[in-house]
Amino acid sequence: MPMHQRTLSFLLLLSVFVLPVAAQVRPAIIAHRGGAKESTENTIEAFQRATQIGALGSETDIRLTKDGEVVIYHDDNVGRVEGLSFAQKGPLVADVTYQELKAKTLKPVGDDKGGRQVPTFKAVLDQVTSGLLNVELKRCPRFDELVEKTIVILKNHPALDRVVLEAPDLVTAQKLRDGLGSKLKLHINPGYDSSVPYDVAVKKVIEFKPHSLSISYKKLSWEIVDLAHKAGVEVWVWTVDDPGIAQAVALLGADAIKTDKPTMLLELFRKK
Repeated sequence: MPMHQRTLSFLLLLSVFVLPVAAQVRPAIIAHRGGAKESTENTIEAFQRATQIGALGSETDIRLTKDGEVVIYHDDNVGRVEGLSFAQKGPLVADVTYQELKAKTLKPVGDDKGGRQVPTFKAVLDQVTSGLLNVELKRCPRFDELVEKTIVILKNHPALDRVVLEAPDLVTAQKLRDGLGSKLKLHINPGYDSSVPYDVAVKKVIEFKPHSLSISYKKLSWEIVDLAHKAGVEVWVWTVDDPGIAQAVALLGADAIKTDKPTMLLELFRKK
C-alpha cells in the first residue's frame, strides 16, 4: 500500500484514542496566509499579529503584477480585491499594475476595521520584523522573472534568515538554491507533478535535502515522517483548522501545522 494512503477517518480515530497525550505533542503553528479566518489574509497586520499571539510565523504567497512588482497575493485573479465571488474571478493579477491592484482594499476579517491593501513582498520583509515567513512562489505568467526578482529581493535582505521559500518544483528549487546559497531554507510539496507517483515524489524531494516538506494532512503518514526525519528534513502539514485532525497530525510526528485558525491551535497545544 502506498505510504500516503492514511485516510482522514484513520486520523480522526487516532485522535480519539490518544487525545490525552496530544497536549504533550506540540508542533509549531504557522498562520496560513497570516491566519485567514482570524485576520485579513496576506496582510502585514495579519503577519505581525500571528507572531504576537505565539505562532512560529506565517505562510504566504507571491506573484507578479503586469508592471513586474512582486506582490503578496494568493489567487491568480483580482476577485478578492474586487469583491467578486470565486466563480466571477475578474482580471488576472498578471494583467493589472500594482497601482491598480492596491487601489482596491481587501475584505476585512475578524476585528480588522478594513482598508487593508495588497502589500509588496519587499514591504512585508521590511515591516514584519519577527517570526518566520513561509513564502510560496505561485505559478504565474513570467514565472522565471518572479524567480529572479525573488532572488534579487532576498539576496542581501536581513530577513533571509527568517524566510522559508516554497518552490513549485525541483528545477525552481535548484535555481533558488543557486541564487541564494546556504542561508536559504527550501520548502517543497512532493505533489507538484501529478505524473509522478506520490511515494516516488516524496523520496525524490527528500533526496534533494530541503529544509522541510509541504504535505497535505490527507497524505500524511508515519512512513513519510520517518523518511523525512531520518534525512534531517522537517514535515510541515497544511491546512488544518480542526482540533481532532491537528492532534492526530501532531501524533504522526509533524513538525509544524499550517492553519487559518492559529489562536485555536495554539490554545489546543498549550493545554496540559
